[in-house]
Order: sequence, then C-alpha cells, then structure tokens
Amino acid sequence: MDFQKLLSLISKEEGLKLDFKEKLNIDTESGKKELAKDICAIANSKGGRGYLIFGIEDKSKKIIGIDKSSFSEEKIQQIVSTRIEPPVPISVDTIEIAGKTIGVVTIYNTEQKPFQLRETGAFYIRRGSTTDYMRKDEIASILLDTGIFHIEQTPIIKASLKDIDLNKVNDFFRLSGINQPVDNHLLISSGFAIKDKDYNEIHPSLGAMLLFGKYPELFLPHAIILIHNYINNELPKLHISKGTILDMLDDAIQYISKVISSNSLLKSVIQEHLGKAIIYRDYFCINKCIEVYIKNNKIEIVNPGAALKSNNDKYVKRNLWLYSKIITIDKDKKFFNNEINIQLFEKHYSKIKYFNIPSENLYKVIIPLETKI
Repeated sequence: MDFQKLLSLISKEEGLKLDFKEKLNIDTESGKKELAKDICAIANSKGGRGYLIFGIEDKSKKIIGIDKSSFSEEKIQQIVSTRIEPPVPISVDTIEIAGKTIGVVTIYNTEQKPFQLRETGAFYIRRGSTTDYMRKDEIASILLDTGIFHIEQTPIIKASLKDIDLNKVNDFFRLSGINQPVDNHLLISSGFAIKDKDYNEIHPSLGAMLLFGKYPELFLPHAIILIHNYINNELPKLHISKGTILDMLDDAIQYISKVISSNSLLKSVIQEHLGKAIIYRDYFCINKCIEVYIKNNKIEIVNPGAALKSNNDKYVKRNLWLYSKIITIDKDKKFFNNEINIQLFEKHYSKIKYFNIPSENLYKVIIPLETKI
C-alpha cells in the first residue's frame, strides 16, 4: 500500500470494510481470537477490499503508531491460515507517517465467502463500525451470492403441486420447445419441484412459486411490490401488487399508470426497472419487499438486495436461474426482452440515478418524471 492510499483511508470513517485499531496484540490467545474475528467480519461484509489499520485512535484519528517489531506478517498470516476457514487472502504492510509506524492488513474480496472461525464455527459480519455474529439469512444470502446455493431451488414445504397453475407450466414448456406431458419427473428435472427423500413428498420450488403459483403471496409474503402514492388523492395512498412475477408487474404498472400520466417512453423505463428489481432482488431478505414511491417529480424504486460485484469489480446478476425462465415466459417482451433507449429518455428527461447501498443491502433507482422542455 502506498502513502497516499493510507492517508485517504485515514480520512474516512469506520464502516463495513474499514476498522481502526490503536494497537495489535497477538501475543495472547484473546488477542489472536480478536484479530481472526475482525478479519473474518470484514471479509464477509459486502463490498470490495477491506482494511484493518493499526496505530490510529479510532475516534480522534490521532496517529499513535505501533511497535514495528511486534507487527509480524508471518504471525498474522499464520493466525489467518489456522483460525479462519477457508483462509482469508490478506496482505500486511507497514508505512511511516510523521516518524511513526502504521500497520495495515488488507483483506481481499473473494468468492470463497462465507468465512468462519474454525475453533467455534461462528460466522461474523460488520454492522456499521462494529463486529457481530451473522444471522442465518445473511449466511444464506452470501451462499446465494457466491453461487454455492440457489434460493430458487429451495422447496416450499408448506405448499404442494396443487398450489401451482399447471396451465402456466404447460405454456412455459411449450414456449421452450418441449412438447411432452408435464409429469412429476419433468417438474423435478426442471427445478420446478423438489422431492423430499425422507417422506417421498413433492413440493414446488420457490422459483416455480414465483413463476407459476396460484397465490404466491400466501407462501412468500415478502415477494410483493408495495407502492406509495403521494400525488393522486383520488387513488389509495398504498397499493400492494402480488401474484406471480408477471402478474405482479402487470398490476404494478396498471396502478402506476393511473397515478401518473405517462407516455410510452416513460412507461417502458418504469417497466424495465421494476422488472430488474423483481429479478435481482435478494429473496433471502424476508423482512423487506420492493417499494415504489411516486412523488411529484420522480419515482423511487427501492430494492432489497444491494448490487453484487465480482472479483474484477464488475456487477453480476443475482437469481440467474429465475431470469433464464422469465425471459421465456415474457413472450410479449414487456419487462425483460425489451430494448430500452435510456439515452433517448435522458435526452427528454433528467438523468436516472442509481444508488447501491451495501450497508443496508438495498439498491435504489430514481426515475425523473418531469421533462426538460
């Protein structure tokens, strides 16, 4: 790490990927555990590279410095390799500032998450500027993000195949070019149903419920669109769109079109971003739904699930299994197959704004409603 990069980090506040420590104590068992826990938490938190910086007072940012001889890269690497599973890739540097030594541990972002402590099996994460245990939904969300686990393939235990509209399933297979009777074997092999090996029961998958369910909201109450109307007093202030993905999107667009007067260009942009919100949301985030705020000059779409980045710092798509199925079902190219001219939209309206908020696991899009003319 270079000098200017360190000064830039010191100027920032502590957060998900940055923690300041006055000193490093790895001569005691408790000190080793604390270091492993802090590295584990930063590695598991959303975002890019993380940093532990030693020799800085966390509140005042006063440069205290450390004893260079006690900041051993070999010992730090050994603690990481023996106490964290899998070992977190890190680098260790010391930099001189105003005659004092600052120690920096750089924690690299990888797709090997989640990391846990070998001794206790505990998973840690950063919440703001503090380290805490990971909740089960957070662990599951990381497994989904890294491709180890696919939430669409989880069974809906309380549901049966009677809760799936088989006419919609038949339409999907027909559009996919599969012309054969729909039986349990085909549903299971396609990922639309899961067989319970212990009780020999067959349950629809979460993906099938979202695509073909008769009443998905009964089993997935968080999979809805909640629309807040702040401008049209003749319509309800709150509207809930529910049902399958396409039914939900159709209902949401119909309600929004009643609240605001929209031309085809504006409508297509709203449809595009609502469709992306439905597909790329984090379905492990069961305490939040997609929310739409209709205001005088803008529409805000808030999506549970911050955008994901790969190791090469490019955004990747969440729920690809679901996406691959919905582009077949959306045969009218209403939400997912349509090519939207964003440049043309922004020529007539203001710029669309995008906000990725990893600390709250949210993604927000602000679409302007007022034209430039």
